[in-house]
Amino acid sequence: MKATTIQLTKEAIEAVKKSLVAKNRLQFELKKSYPTIQKWLAENNIHLTTAQALTIISESTGIPKDDLLERVTEGELAN
Repeated sequence: MKATTIQLTKEAIEAVKKSLVAKNRLQFELKKSYPTIQKWLAENNIHLTTAQALTIISESTGIPKDDLLERVTEGELAN
């Protein structure tokens, strides 16, 4: 049985990367540095799937929360 994980969609990652507001809010509200947020975006880190992070991303990019996440099985992880 393959493991399944949840991560941000590629579209959500790209939207955050293009949004200075989204990156700034993630830094401020999650109390993380700019390099940390950049690293999380590059590796599609699980910290970006928390309720607080999803709210920030949705509000800052206009993407509905329901469209931010995708289920990925082991071997398909898109880093």
